[in-house]
Amino acid sequence: MVLVYGNSEHYDDIEPIFTTSRFGKPVIQIGQYRFNKRSDSKGLKSGWTCVKASNGCRATITTVENIIVKYNNDHNH
Repeated sequence: MVLVYGNSEHYDDIEPIFTTSRFGKPVIQIGQYRFNKRSDSKGLKSGWTCVKASNGCRATITTVENIIVKYNNDHNH
């Protein structure tokens, strides 16, 4: 289940894929964009940042029990 609030431009009914990176870390893939779970995420609520965050991308996802409750799709790439 996906609940999307905020800027969802480019979302277009693409289902998120919850997977792991080659290093075993949790990843969400939505279309061409990948998000890494923030290391400070604890409990049921988790924050995710675009893999290009170090290049200034501000896109983020918030999940609660693996349900997307907020999706800021403000990518700069």
